[in-house]
This record gives sequence, C-alpha cells and structure tokens, in this order.
Amino acid sequence: MMIKTIVAAALAAACAGCAETAGTRVTVDTLTGEASVLECSTRLANRLRVVKVTYGDIDGIKRATATIESLTHRRQDLQARMVWTDDEGTEIDADGKPFRALTLDGNDIATFTGIAPNDRCTRARLQIRETDTAQGI
Repeated sequence: MMIKTIVAAALAAACAGCAETAGTRVTVDTLTGEASVLECSTRLANRLRVVKVTYGDIDGIKRATATIESLTHRRQDLQARMVWTDDEGTEIDADGKPFRALTLDGNDIATFTGIAPNDRCTRARLQIRETDTAQGI
C-alpha cells in the first residue's frame, strides 16, 4: 500500500511539472482562419496574451503570424517555434524547426511568423516556453 502511495505521489508530481513547463500553445487552422490558445503553463498564461493571429499564402505555402503581448512590466526571455501539421494532424518536420529566441520587454507586443516547410501543411501550432525553463535553470 505504501509503495502505491509513493508511486502515485511521484506520478502526480511529474505530471504537475510537465504541465508547468510545457509552455503556451496557439493552434491556427490556416484553412478556416480559426485560432485557439491552449494555455499549458499557468505561469506563462498570466504573463502572456495572444492578441491576434493571421494567416496567408505565399506561392501555395502557408504562413501564420501570431501577435503576442506581455502582461507584465518585466522583461521576458522566451523561445518560440511554429510546428506544422497536415489535414490528419500529423506533424511535419517538427524536429527540423528549432526554437527561436523571443524577447518581450515590459508590456511589449511582438509578432512571431512561421512558414510551412511544404504545401501539405494546413495547420500551425505556435509553441512558447521560457528560456530559463528550457535551459533547466
């Protein structure tokens, strides 16, 4: 019984840690133009807001742009990347897109743009995480 309790506590702690460091995700459907914000980090959810998401086409290749606003007066060092999926939801070249640095000064607004790796991509997901969390500091 004691082992089950310890395992359950460890699992709960691991899940809580994953939820806190997962970051913020913005899903953009480039076919319909709908965007949804998935707040996976309560800390980032209180410090960031997605103001606007736009999409477009460049010679048949999708492009998504997210406008992000800082809700705090402190400087935030973040990392962001756009992950693209096809119609079935399969990620396309997710490992090929590294996180890029994104710095937001106090109450600043910034845009982040991602271009699909090929014409099969129909949806984009912007992932944002804190730099210090990503580096394990």
